[in-house]
Amino acid sequence: MSFDVIGIAERAARAELGWRAADGVLHAVAIVPLIVDGAVVAALPFCHDDVARDLGGVPTATLVFSDSRMALRGWSPCVVPVAVDVAADRTGEWTWTGALDQEVRKHPPSRLLIDTAVQRREHWWYVPRWVVRLRETAGARAIARRQGAADGVLFVDGGPAPLAHTVAVDDWAAGVLSLTRLDTSSGPPPSAGPAVLFGHDFSIPDQERTSRVALHGMLDGPHLTVSRREGDLQLPAPRLLDRLRAHYHLERACRRALSAYDASAAAT
Repeated sequence: MSFDVIGIAERAARAELGWRAADGVLHAVAIVPLIVDGAVVAALPFCHDDVARDLGGVPTATLVFSDSRMALRGWSPCVVPVAVDVAADRTGEWTWTGALDQEVRKHPPSRLLIDTAVQRREHWWYVPRWVVRLRETAGARAIARRQGAADGVLFVDGGPAPLAHTVAVDDWAAGVLSLTRLDTSSGPPPSAGPAVLFGHDFSIPDQERTSRVALHGMLDGPHLTVSRREGDLQLPAPRLLDRLRAHYHLERACRRALSAYDASAAAT
């Protein structure tokens, strides 16, 4: 079965990206997939410079389309190995590539910040991005769609790029998780070894509330023994003051990262 990865990315509202860092640790994030010059792109705000710099140190990653929520008709779940290229776009050139229209359509919180020229002037700190270009290096394969936020994507070591499987999780809070593969028809079960189980959620349709969790540990058969937790899968229920604080923290984090980038660039 062949997959039109570009077409799937155009229709998807979210995708998952997993990679093995230079220190051997597996990582995963959720991205808004955009299309620029025939490649899938993630345009990360500068507050995510840690993710961007980590990705800049790896040659390959694994791109997963498992979340059908808010996807357009014609979307299909699949997983594809990709080559990774990361570039800093300090001046916001990405907004002239057609990617801006895609982002404000797929990601309502961005629509509130940079949809118009006036908004982009007011929220100038949200315009510069780390542009992560993801080019398909081998054919995509089928993967089972996650049935809801309680399901996750399991990334395990598998050569240059991690192998990915969608799984049902019995209890995200447990120290030893029991996992049930959703994609049992897509090949053998994952081998024992280091793994990261990634989950994420967002409120529909505004996507104002988001959550993510990454559980690092050792996989042995259907069981993952957790050694480190990042994040929480529970969606927050923010009040107005919480929303204002979240906006303030986003702006401050972007400004701080931009100042650090400018200082580094001036020193070279």
